[in-house]
Amino acid sequence: MRFLGRERELQLVRSELDSSRPSLVILFGRRRIGKSRFLREIAKGRNEIYFQATRVSSLLNLEQFKAEVGKTIGFKPQLNALSSWEGVLHYVAERAAEHPGLIVTIDEFPYLLDDEPALPSILQKFWDSDALSQGAMKLILCGSAISQMEELLAERNPLYGRKTLSLDMKPLPLSDVARFFPEYGAEDIIKAYAIFGGIPYYLQLCNPNAPLRSNVVNLLLTETGTLIDEPNTLLQTELREPSFYSSILAAVADGCNSKSEIANRLGAKADSIGPYMAKLMVLDLISNAKSLDADEKGRNRRYRVADSLISFWHRFVRPNLTAISSGFGADVYDRVVEPRFSEYMGIEFEAIALEYARLHIQEILGVPAQEVGQIWGHSDFDIDVAGRLLDGAFFYGECKWRSSAIDLGHVRLLRERSEKTPYGKGAPDKHFLFFSRTGFSSDLADLEKDEKQLHLLTPETLVRPRG
Repeated sequence: MRFLGRERELQLVRSELDSSRPSLVILFGRRRIGKSRFLREIAKGRNEIYFQATRVSSLLNLEQFKAEVGKTIGFKPQLNALSSWEGVLHYVAERAAEHPGLIVTIDEFPYLLDDEPALPSILQKFWDSDALSQGAMKLILCGSAISQMEELLAERNPLYGRKTLSLDMKPLPLSDVARFFPEYGAEDIIKAYAIFGGIPYYLQLCNPNAPLRSNVVNLLLTETGTLIDEPNTLLQTELREPSFYSSILAAVADGCNSKSEIANRLGAKADSIGPYMAKLMVLDLISNAKSLDADEKGRNRRYRVADSLISFWHRFVRPNLTAISSGFGADVYDRVVEPRFSEYMGIEFEAIALEYARLHIQEILGVPAQEVGQIWGHSDFDIDVAGRLLDGAFFYGECKWRSSAIDLGHVRLLRERSEKTPYGKGAPDKHFLFFSRTGFSSDLADLEKDEKQLHLLTPETLVRPRG
């Protein structure tokens, strides 16, 4: 399948690999994010030893690594005689002089640490020996165990200060997701993004020539669907108590957005779930934020499920597994998903608008954002999107995923709310953004032509930004 998206990340890593000095690249991200496929893409046209570690003994992994070395740069008698990681790495570094810019990629690097915990120290000694210089060898360490990969960059780790590039791979943005569905209209692309998120593995399973309904039914609402048990599989792979983590995700997906609400739902104490919440945030499965106008020390944080597939699964799949396993997945879609999908999209559309503001606000306001978030906690209003630009100007936005158009009344209301919050109150330069699925009244569209502070954004704008 054709590689889609990741232009910025590709440029960063390729620039590093093109340098004339040795490289130590640390690449990490959650499972299904497309790291291995990304590694294959950046290695095209380059000499590379690619090795994917497995959960076997260090000796077996080393033997397999030696086999990959032999395939790429050829066997010599001394390679077979080497019995340590340090020895084999030095052998590769010496041979790299014959293959300038040789890439050595170790995928799923944390698996090696299970049986060889001293490996970071071995790599430190190898790097500090300057053995990589003669051939400008490029060493890439990649892994899905995010906490272990981040640990490699920590000050107490032997490899601290050695990396020349680190990359935390995140889900694809909406504009990249659109490329997986070239025949879809903007509204259906946004719906697909709200269900499958920006995870390449999920997107590649979709049939771009089939309607969205068919993809959802086939992948999520069929007993043999590839993704019907994906949230459980992901948690079981990453965590020791998957059922408790799943219960937390279920609570957040159902609208419990504070730690106390989540704890009450689980019958636990708020303090006791803190480590579990932190782990889910490290895995990018949930996120939390405070209102932009909250006190710096304020604790009024809101949690949300950051993974769209997990959010959709807990909302629509988990409660209907009995019907799905009985062969009624299409009925679940028509009688449950479709009637309630607009309500689901109301929440997801806010997250999509926030992402757009973070990535593309410069394209409509001319200046990048310094910060982007939301405002809540007031008795009579929330603000869906808000932020400040690098030039000090403020912006406020409203999101509507509904059948009626946004009109002048919404503009007046948002302007009033922007003066009720301490965030930017009284600022002379304010912008007002309106994100709408169904468009805008004609008088509001006319007003946008005359007011530079007013910006109307449609699904087409979000899916295909100008930048």
